[in-house]
Amino acid sequence: MLEFVYEVEGKPQRYRFSGSEVTLGRSSDNNVVLNDFSVSRRHALVQREGEAWVVADQNSTNGVKVNGRFVTNAALCPGDVVTIGTFTLGVREEEIQPLPSGGGPIDTSATVIRSIADFNRDFGLDHVAPAEPSHPVTGTGRRMTPPGARGKIFEILVQVAKTLIVAREVNEILSKVMDLTFEYLQVDRAAVVLLDDHGRLIPMLARERGKKTADAGTIFSHTIVENVVRERVAVLTSDALADGRFEAGQSIRIQQIRSAMCVPLWNLDRIIGALHVDTPLRVGTFNADDLDLLTALGNFAAVAIERARLQKRIEQEERIRERLSRYHSPAVVEEIVSDAGVSGRVEAVRTRDVSVYFADIVGFTTAAENMEPEALSRFLGTVFTFAADAIFAEGGTLDKFIGDAVMAFFGAPITHKDHARRAIAAAAKLIEEVRVWNAERLRRGESAVAVRIGINTGRAVVGDIGSDRRVDYTVLGNTVNIASRLEEHVAGPNEIVVGAETARQAKEFFRFEPLGDLKLKGLTQGFAAYRVMLDDRGVPFPPES
Repeated sequence: MLEFVYEVEGKPQRYRFSGSEVTLGRSSDNNVVLNDFSVSRRHALVQREGEAWVVADQNSTNGVKVNGRFVTNAALCPGDVVTIGTFTLGVREEEIQPLPSGGGPIDTSATVIRSIADFNRDFGLDHVAPAEPSHPVTGTGRRMTPPGARGKIFEILVQVAKTLIVAREVNEILSKVMDLTFEYLQVDRAAVVLLDDHGRLIPMLARERGKKTADAGTIFSHTIVENVVRERVAVLTSDALADGRFEAGQSIRIQQIRSAMCVPLWNLDRIIGALHVDTPLRVGTFNADDLDLLTALGNFAAVAIERARLQKRIEQEERIRERLSRYHSPAVVEEIVSDAGVSGRVEAVRTRDVSVYFADIVGFTTAAENMEPEALSRFLGTVFTFAADAIFAEGGTLDKFIGDAVMAFFGAPITHKDHARRAIAAAAKLIEEVRVWNAERLRRGESAVAVRIGINTGRAVVGDIGSDRRVDYTVLGNTVNIASRLEEHVAGPNEIVVGAETARQAKEFFRFEPLGDLKLKGLTQGFAAYRVMLDDRGVPFPPES
């Protein structure tokens, strides 16, 4: 493995090539930071191409030299000298030294950086036959875990699996991870950091030996954690204060982090956070077997956390479905659940443009007087089924049944630009279904049934409204009141009466008959209303050409 050897402000530096690329430049987010105005922010890129490493100029101001000659790109070999601005970086083969295992401490100047891919191959987790054992390495590279150590690690992990598999909540899992970490490793401090939805590292839980509480944000190295998550590697440093890789880490100096390990919380190809442990007073505390054990624990923890999060999302979606199934068709419920994600709620109470729909049965009070309770229940159930099916077919929200009346609205929670058209179409379908049903009723010697419908379009308050004990997803406002007045006082049998805004928004689909300005109860001014023109079957006439 190659490495750069160079100096920054007179201090010797080393950077081992790792991953698939190494970035060099003035910006602080480069792998190799060369902070001088002679260096561009993104100056050069070193990429792995097969077995070789190739340096490429990234359109820098002062160019890249290899062995004194300007190059656009060039393969690097041990002994090459790369010049970037005022910096000279030597390329050399990394020195490989034996890495002890089996419990003994390692050289206090050593750092082990082990990729997750190497760990998977060593423990047979990638379903690929393991390669021939190679010499252990210090630094970036592969280390074959001895069979005895591997058996001990698996023995411990059986107990770890039994412990984590029974945990259900994320916080419970994190607490058990801490318990296991302190039980099996000689750590003095530990912290768990998780990535949020925006990729930011959020400290979740921390513990110090002998103390009840610890500040999760102050007892780990941000530098080490960020490198572990970004490079997808597990890191062991015997003395972080003396390690040139982490020299820029302010938290390492403040927290006096000495011997430390940090591993990603990983599940397949997904990194969800990191587990950081250290000892502030001792160097050389951990060995490579400890790193393997902590890496495996990071995998177990991530799987448990992902399982708990998935279970929580499933439970939240079930609660949403159960609540919304009273108001919406199954297709609309699925769309709402998909949009709601893991928030556990449909949407906050807000003002929306909607079309409010009221329908009731003409003469129901008189007819109900002569019906037996069972017959009355069947009668209402039939009409309500016609209404609900028509509303759901047009993507509407069934708000409630009020006696013999049905209240619904269109345009929320799923936004539809044509909610006025949908409301009228649902109303017309109800009238058409009732007319067909009447033919059956008349054959049985029963009286015909008629419905009347009022629709109004405008702004309304929409959302979960109610008390601490009971809430309903509903609409409130003057738009609702007018729709109710149109149905109750204006619409006749098997008629659909709408407000002016409803007629305006649906004029491209239906033909309307103006009813003039009406005086409605509760309104000080006249209100323009329109009747939807229907044929004998209850089908709306199209607009006049």
